[in-house]
Amino acid sequence: MDALVFADPAAQPLLKDIQTYLTTVVAPIANRIDQQRSLLSASLQALGNLGIFRLAVPKAMGGLGCDCRTLWHLSLQLAQTSGALAFLVAQHQSALGMILEHPEGNVAQTYLGDLMKGQVLIGVSFSHLRHNSVDLQAQPTSEGYLLRGTLPWLSGFQHMTMFVAAAPLPDQRILFALMPLINAQQAGGGILHLSLPLPLAAVPSTQTVQAEVVNWLVPPEDVVGISEADWMIVRDRQQLLRGSAAPMGCTRTSLQILAESADAKDLYHHFRDRWQRLYDQIQGELENINPPYHAQLRAAAIHLAVQAAQAALLTTGGSALMLSHTVQRLYREAMLYTVSGLNAPVRHALMEDLLLEKGSH
Repeated sequence: MDALVFADPAAQPLLKDIQTYLTTVVAPIANRIDQQRSLLSASLQALGNLGIFRLAVPKAMGGLGCDCRTLWHLSLQLAQTSGALAFLVAQHQSALGMILEHPEGNVAQTYLGDLMKGQVLIGVSFSHLRHNSVDLQAQPTSEGYLLRGTLPWLSGFQHMTMFVAAAPLPDQRILFALMPLINAQQAGGGILHLSLPLPLAAVPSTQTVQAEVVNWLVPPEDVVGISEADWMIVRDRQQLLRGSAAPMGCTRTSLQILAESADAKDLYHHFRDRWQRLYDQIQGELENINPPYHAQLRAAAIHLAVQAAQAALLTTGGSALMLSHTVQRLYREAMLYTVSGLNAPVRHALMEDLLLEKGSH
């Protein structure tokens, strides 16, 4: 199944163009995109130019208002083609989603049109909110808000021009602020210092950095909005199944490799059947309002991606140790999905699965 099957007729021409681009342009160079920043930037911009970021925006705000099933399948197709490209698309989509939560805010009023068209690309940094001790803090002032602290994960350096940072206020509500994704110093002394890109094992071309923020003034025009203190918990609960699309896409590509191996027919049928059963379970739950067991389905998708990539590795042999090999990329992308968006329910479900596997031996 692909996103076209479920899409509103108004979105189908765009989805067809995206599908054609992924198949004919991205797929043949996916391993190079994983390693080369310039190729990833060009691919991301091309998808933006096609209009991919209009799909999730409500029709009332100028978008195409695609439903969760269509968007889930689009995420699957992106991850099936290129994990690095899927990751940066998700970064922009996440930031855009935060801005859409505050449609009357200054940032939405100024940038929404350009963000939908892909004329402005932005990243996001909020995973630090999952930790009890948050390094970045916001303090109200007469001129806006002062930010102080560090951001441990910020992807999209040299791909995107800005990012949305999340920081707790003294009353524990969450401030979302638009900041430049460059080293910068304000006239009033505020400093934003970015590290060199981190030497990540997975999707290195996404250019993930760390940021040090020293007395950075966020003026009213750069305030995206303010959300309640439990924003992170609510968001994680609402998006448990959304995060299953990428590992399911990764598994699908591993299945293609297994299907081509003459001596791996049993493995192929085993993983294909597991994929189909899990796919059917996820599809039956996509429109449900986030019951706790969605974490188990997400964990199952992650474990399946890891195991299918390992199976593909076994059938490929030593050549898969090369960074340029597709199986090597899939193995590292499966590792990425194990920790990406890792919240407490998913971590618990993953550990439970591992303990069950240990007990079965």
